[in-house]
Amino acid sequence: MNTVTVKSDTSLVFEQAQELANTEARKYLKDPMTLSWLDRILDRHFPNVDCCQEDGKESWEIYAESRGGDVRVEVGEWYVFIFREGSIAN
Repeated sequence: MNTVTVKSDTSLVFEQAQELANTEARKYLKDPMTLSWLDRILDRHFPNVDCCQEDGKESWEIYAESRGGDVRVEVGEWYVFIFREGSIAN
């Protein structure tokens, strides 16, 4: 998985971080689709599943990886988004 870090401070709210992550993901994917995310400020993640953990990974990370997530965007220390290509060419 390709990991990209975007510098930020704590003044960003989730929606601003999400837009920054989407912009960054477009540099690597034609049509990025968000598979999962983590908001450390509000201690929440999507999808909200707690089924498994392995090798230090949380369930939301495993969910995204098992569905083809290949770009991880970390916005500051507070937000993480995992993307895959949204459109599939025929």
